[in-house]
Amino acid sequence: MNRDTALKTLGLKHDAHKDDISAAYRKLIRKAHPDVGGDTAVAARITEAYAWLQHSAPGSVASPRTSKAAPSDERLVLLLPPGDVFARLCELGQRLGELSYLDPQAGIMQVTFTALNSVPCQLMATVVAGSNPEESQVEFTLEALTNAVAPPIAAVVSHMFGTGQS
Repeated sequence: MNRDTALKTLGLKHDAHKDDISAAYRKLIRKAHPDVGGDTAVAARITEAYAWLQHSAPGSVASPRTSKAAPSDERLVLLLPPGDVFARLCELGQRLGELSYLDPQAGIMQVTFTALNSVPCQLMATVVAGSNPEESQVEFTLEALTNAVAPPIAAVVSHMFGTGQS
């Protein structure tokens, strides 16, 4: 997928910012998600476009390798190779909710789940290589899929790793 295709999929213009992308994604996924009678293929395409644009839009995090985390983002450094970390995140993600998007080549995993406060949410994890081959960085982004407030991202990540609650 390229930027033009991703923007077209979400119905956005070339100057879309991170907030525009998130709003368009939430609007479309609410209709397309299989849990509400939507089409799985359409929901996957919308999610792929969102994941692609999330780190490439003006006003967004440019790249997990070179940028500072946005306020709704959190990073974790693990002393494991990226492939091992990605596989473990997929296992943990399935425990948290439904894996709604996977891109092993890009190291992106997205989980859709309902938090303990009954808010439907989406957690995206991006795994990148650290400073040495045995180190990985994981950038987490959390969004509520409704107008409600998502739980604190640290609580969700802790819950996912089995050390807390979301």
